[in-house]
Amino acid sequence: MAGRAALALLCALAGAGALAAAARPLPGSELFARRDKGNCIACHQVAQGAGPATRSDLGPKLEGARMRAIGRERLRTLLTDPMANNPETLMPPFGRHRILDAAQIERVIDYLYALP
Repeated sequence: MAGRAALALLCALAGAGALAAAARPLPGSELFARRDKGNCIACHQVAQGAGPATRSDLGPKLEGARMRAIGRERLRTLLTDPMANNPETLMPPFGRHRILDAAQIERVIDYLYALP
């Protein structure tokens, strides 16, 4: 009987750990939401639970599968200077204007790759 109680306790603790991990924000999400940095939520939406809820629709909805299909190099280019590919874009050149440094851009890319 003690073995079953210990097993039940282990299962409960494992489940609680999984819930806590699921509740943690994805790395890079803080830059995505900061007004003095990316402020990406001003224009983009992400899946429920993956970042702040917003009704923004100026930019496309950001989905992990699409971000991974675009690829890290292209995302890096888009974040550094989106005007290089599309001079008419409204998206700020985060890298060129030094809003985000190279390490921060990589964190945002990691976040975009981790989106559901």
